[in-house]
Amino acid sequence: NNSPNQEKNKYMGIRAKHIVITGALLGIGALWYSSKLNKWKETMKKLKALPTGIRNFDINFKRMRFNLDVTIYNPTNDNFSPDGVIASVKRIILKDKTAKRIATITVNKSFLSIPAKGKHVLKDLIVEIPILENVSNWQNLIQIKSINDIQTETILGVLGKEYSIIK
Repeated sequence: NNSPNQEKNKYMGIRAKHIVITGALLGIGALWYSSKLNKWKETMKKLKALPTGIRNFDINFKRMRFNLDVTIYNPTNDNFSPDGVIASVKRIILKDKTAKRIATITVNKSFLSIPAKGKHVLKDLIVEIPILENVSNWQNLIQIKSINDIQTETILGVLGKEYSIIK
């Protein structure tokens, strides 16, 4: 006959074993996730964001508005795929050649992945530029003749942190 203490010790032994195994699995999972996140962050730093289309210009004395496409390129050999990490494009800041802010575009669009050597296009983003705030900057603004004259800063949100891609 087993005494109640022996039963209790046997149960505690099994429970301790389960706790150790569960802890080990959680530890391995955390290490895997951490290495995946670090690799993903390294790839993210190499992404390039370029304005690839401007259309539908509309202007009045208070503001200028137009639609913009921005293409995010992945020049690396690694897929940019968060795998459970949610990445969203928070906003895009347009600047002139002197890096003075011209406009801010609020985007808040999530995207799943960009394959190695691939791209992801954010289409028809509405850009609004307040005219009065840019009056003091008009000499630089009138020099903008093409997409190449605009510096783009794309802010990505990942796990509550923001990362910047500047082109």
